[in-house]
Amino acid sequence: MFTGLSAFPLTPMNESGIDEKAFIRLLKRLTSARVDSIGVLGST
Repeated sequence: MFTGLSAFPLTPMNESGIDEKAFIRLLKRLTSARVDSIGVLGST
């Protein structure tokens, strides 16, 4: 079966689409927390 921590963060958006700077900050926090997988643009 599956083990580990999976993260499904909300994707930060702005008027022109994905807020890339905010998204990169979010991804850095998740990787420093050592999550095992990240679901990008996913849904729980």
